[in-house]
Amino acid sequence: MIKVAAVEADSDAERAGILPGDKILRINDEEVRDRLDFEFHRSGDILELEIMRGERLMNVAVERDAGQVLGIEPEVMKIHLCKNNCVFCFVHQTPKGMRKSLYVKDEDYRYSFLDGHFTTLSNMKEDDWRRVLEQKLSPLYVSVHCTDPKMRADLLKNDKLEPVMDRLKWMQDHGIAFHTQMVIIPGWNDKNYLEQSLAELRPFYPGLLSISVVPIGLTSYRKNLPDLRLCTREDALDILERVERHGREALAESGEMFIFPSDEIYILAGKEVPPAEFYGDFSQYENGVGTIRTLLDDFARELPFLPKAKPDWEITVLTAPLASASQQGVLDTLREKKGLRSELLVCENATFGATVTVTGLLCGKDFALALERSRGKGPVLIPPNSLNRENKFLDDMGPGDLEARFGRKVVVPNGYRDYFPL
Repeated sequence: MIKVAAVEADSDAERAGILPGDKILRINDEEVRDRLDFEFHRSGDILELEIMRGERLMNVAVERDAGQVLGIEPEVMKIHLCKNNCVFCFVHQTPKGMRKSLYVKDEDYRYSFLDGHFTTLSNMKEDDWRRVLEQKLSPLYVSVHCTDPKMRADLLKNDKLEPVMDRLKWMQDHGIAFHTQMVIIPGWNDKNYLEQSLAELRPFYPGLLSISVVPIGLTSYRKNLPDLRLCTREDALDILERVERHGREALAESGEMFIFPSDEIYILAGKEVPPAEFYGDFSQYENGVGTIRTLLDDFARELPFLPKAKPDWEITVLTAPLASASQQGVLDTLREKKGLRSELLVCENATFGATVTVTGLLCGKDFALALERSRGKGPVLIPPNSLNRENKFLDDMGPGDLEARFGRKVVVPNGYRDYFPL
């Protein structure tokens, strides 16, 4: 059963009389257990819905109109929780006072399929795997971390794990494609373990769609947690050499590039990120793979069409340390080519700690602390990926809070045209 959270105006569902709060029990005689079933059974020209409205059981026919949206927004599914106790788990490193969802250890193959969330597959039962086959839930996103069973068990602190290689083989044999990731911890799953993992994963291509390799992230809140360290430049150079070498070999064998170091590894190693062709369809963009290249290429594409800046126009741009060099290069070019005056403020993450250097984990109070150093008077531009769908930062502040505090317009740019006045 799913509950209807909202019905879009002038949609097929509204015309059929579906209301927020209705509970959908069946679609065309098929049971609807959750959003996944809803998405699976919602296609067709006519949908026969069995719904519960209050205490009343009803049957409603929804006639689909070509080109129109169905218009039913289900309530959020209850997330399956993770039973691992990973040594690098970010939830265990989150300070108090943040959004409640940040303290949820999710491990849900349904969200893996629907939204690209990574899962270790460790809490799936046989009924879940049967559903994967019945509904052809492909691709899935799998956190492998290490193919060696003992090291993987140590990383996840779970000695009851099914060998991940056995499950990947099962997925391959049953036509379920998958993306993978490995979070690398110096002294744990790096060097020879990384070499082994890459060598053992590669033969799964083409069922294996991609491998991303990302460095561990550590906050300042690691009380009573394992003693781990961040990747140094030496670590990053070693990881990069291994990953790029395997990538070249895989490309020569298959004609496809599907092994990717994250942007952070390139930056830590002091190396330039590759050209866009390297990243293919950018399938692991949300995992920090190809974001810097996208920023640079988007800028190069937009630059010829940007206006000249007005003499009295200036902006303040906020960013995190990881993207600061690329962002500074953009602003230097805009000053030279378009006469744009700007101020770049690099925001240290006071919420999670200075070791966290990505824009997506900057909070409202981090932006506020940076703006206290600002000498500018014009609009303030903040990175879009620091906000959720409700336009809130991780600490539930919003751009409006910054505007009220500093008396300056806060802009979430959709492109570089937003750096200039309308």
